[in-house]
Amino acid sequence: MGWFTQQSKNWELKVGWLSYLAILFPFVLPPLAMLYMGVVGKIKNLVIASILWSGLYVGGYFLYLFYKDSGRVDVLLFAILLSGALVIAMYLKEFLRRVHLKSIIKIRWNTEYDYLDFMRRKKISEVLSVSDFIDHLVAWQQEIKQQEVRGSIASMIQLTKSITKDNKHISELFIERHAYSIENMLQQYHQIELSKLDNDIIRLAESKIRTTLLSVISAFENELSNKTRFNHLTIDVDSEVYIQDLKNRGLL
Repeated sequence: MGWFTQQSKNWELKVGWLSYLAILFPFVLPPLAMLYMGVVGKIKNLVIASILWSGLYVGGYFLYLFYKDSGRVDVLLFAILLSGALVIAMYLKEFLRRVHLKSIIKIRWNTEYDYLDFMRRKKISEVLSVSDFIDHLVAWQQEIKQQEVRGSIASMIQLTKSITKDNKHISELFIERHAYSIENMLQQYHQIELSKLDNDIIRLAESKIRTTLLSVISAFENELSNKTRFNHLTIDVDSEVYIQDLKNRGLL
């Protein structure tokens, strides 16, 4: 584990070496480091900042060259150098996390990513199979007493089996997309039941979770519908290719 990511400290030093140098030696490097971090990490604000601070650095050193005996110029130049290093430090964690995500998924400009949530989901998808997820849902169905929630869980179990049947790739995506959030919601609901509290806040939380679970079922149904349409499309395409092949052979 590194300081800011789930990669090693050596990885963070290797990827962010220019950033660390810019913080330690802010005399020239910060504008260059901002540009590097902005382009590699696809952070638009840093690209803009690199242009701005390049102008500030040039202006600051120009003033120092001609007015180096002025105390105000010294203070101004110090503020420019310090602010450049601070900008690098502020964006360092985001930069390293985006670079790590970049090795896993295709990141986009002007798009924020929840690094910790993504890594939790990735970890779950790597260790949790569909059968494990279904077993967990069955266990929650037995633990939770509220009938509407139990019915929602039963629907999710059946839909999960249908969606993930005979398709490993879809199964992995399904687990990564849904498992963590659903189990987290069910755990929260179970904790509410165990607390035996009854007030407006608790009732609102219960209602919100039940509504969310119904939305999850709708999402599952849409996924199943999309899978069915894709299968039909594949069959149609395969049939057309086969018919065309027969025509090419002079058999039709």
